[in-house]
Amino acid sequence: MSSIEEILREVLPEVIPGEELVRKAKKAEEELRRRLDSALSNYPDIEYRFLGSYARDTWLPESLEIDVFLLFPEHYSFEELERIGIEVGKSVVDSYEMRYAAHPYVHGLVAGVEVDVVPCYRLKSPERIKSAVDRTPFHHEWLKDRIRGKENDVRLLKRFLKAGNLYGAEFKVRGFSGYLCELLVVFYGSFENLVRNATRWRREMVIDVENGKIELKKDQRSLFVVDPVDRKRNVAANLSVDNFARFVERCRLFIENPSPEFFRTASRAVDVDRLREELEGRFVYAVSFERPPIVEDNLYTQLERAERRIRKVLEDNEFQVLRSGHHAGERCYLLFETTAGEISKVKKHYGPKIESYENSMRFLRKNREYERFFEDGRYVTYRRRKLRRAEQVIEHAIATQHESMGKDLSDYIRDGSVHSGEEILSLHELLEFLTEFLGVRE
Repeated sequence: MSSIEEILREVLPEVIPGEELVRKAKKAEEELRRRLDSALSNYPDIEYRFLGSYARDTWLPESLEIDVFLLFPEHYSFEELERIGIEVGKSVVDSYEMRYAAHPYVHGLVAGVEVDVVPCYRLKSPERIKSAVDRTPFHHEWLKDRIRGKENDVRLLKRFLKAGNLYGAEFKVRGFSGYLCELLVVFYGSFENLVRNATRWRREMVIDVENGKIELKKDQRSLFVVDPVDRKRNVAANLSVDNFARFVERCRLFIENPSPEFFRTASRAVDVDRLREELEGRFVYAVSFERPPIVEDNLYTQLERAERRIRKVLEDNEFQVLRSGHHAGERCYLLFETTAGEISKVKKHYGPKIESYENSMRFLRKNREYERFFEDGRYVTYRRRKLRRAEQVIEHAIATQHESMGKDLSDYIRDGSVHSGEEILSLHELLEFLTEFLGVRE
C-alpha cells in the first residue's frame, strides 16, 4: 500500500495549474488591468484590487476565475455603488451576465477567462462593514502572507473536497468555502496534518485560527471556525452537519487506505435494472416541475422549503417518511420515500375526557358513521380518510398548499406532476441522484 506522502506526490501535478494555463491567466489579468485603469479614469477615488483564490494562487486548474473588487469610499450611496459597479463591470469584460450576492455584480469573460467584478466599500475596519462582501479585502489581507508556502496544500484540500462533493458554501452544496479551506490549512500547517486531525473532529469544536487553539463548546450543533476578521462570525456556518460528518468519514477512510481516487471525481454508475428492482418493493415518489429562472441559492433554499412542507403533510396524514430530498437539473425534483403506499380507510378521531360533562354531551349528540369507544377514559371514534394513498396526499399538497412552498416555486410546483414506482425511471436526469437516494451501492 502506498504511503500518504507517495499519494500526495502523485496527485500534486493534477492540482497545480500548468504553464500554459498560467500564461492564459496572466494575459487575461494584464488585459483586465488595462481596461480597469481606463474605465476608472473618471472615478479617481475608486480603486480596484485582485482578491480571492486567484490573487493568493490557491486556484485549481479547472476553476480559473479572477475576482476583482472595486473599492468605493464610504461617501458613495448603495445606489451609486451598484450603478457604477455594474457600469464599470460591463465595460471591462467581453461578454457578461448579472449575478447577485450582497448586491448585484458582473460576471463575464476577459480573453477567455472568467471574471467577477464586485463592488464593495473601502473600509478602515471590518467592524464597519455594510455588507458581507466588504469583508473580502480584510480576508485577503489576513491570509495573503500566512498562506504563502502552503498554496499547494490548499489545492489538495479543495480537490479532496470536490471529489467528495463537499466543496462550496453555496446552498446547493453546503460544504467548505475556499476561505474556510485556507484558514484550516493555516491552522493545521498542511493538508496531511489537517486530514489526520480531522479524523478526530467533534461537532462541539471551536477552532480559533488566529489564536491557534481549539475549544469544545457543549451543545454546539456543528463546527465553529472563528473568522479572524470578525470574531463573532462562524466561517463554517454554511457547512451542514451531515457534510461535516461526511468530511470526517472521508478523512478516516483516506488515512486508513490512501488512494489517489480520493482526489478524482467519478460519476456514480446508474444501473436501471437495479433501480427498477429496488422501486418494485419500495414506496418512492417524485414531484417533477419546470425550473424557475432564479439564482441558484434562492432555488435550493426554496426547494428545501418545499421538500419540508410536503414531508410534513405526509406525516400529518400518518405516512412515515423514510427519507426525502431535492434535486435540480433542467427541471426540478422533490423525492420522498414512505414506509407504506396506502393506509387504512379510517383514522382515529379523539373526543373529550369523560370528566368534561358539557363537551362529552356535545360529542354524544353528533351523528357519526362509526361507534364511539374509550381509550384511557377519553372518547374515540373513527373517521373516513379522504386521502388514503401517499401519492394522493402529495398531489393534494402541491395543488392546495403550493403557495407555502416558496414564492418563486409555487406556481411551478402547482403545475408539476407526481411520479411513483417505475414511472420515476422515465426522469432520466434524476437517475444518478435517485441511485444515491435509494442507497444503492455500486
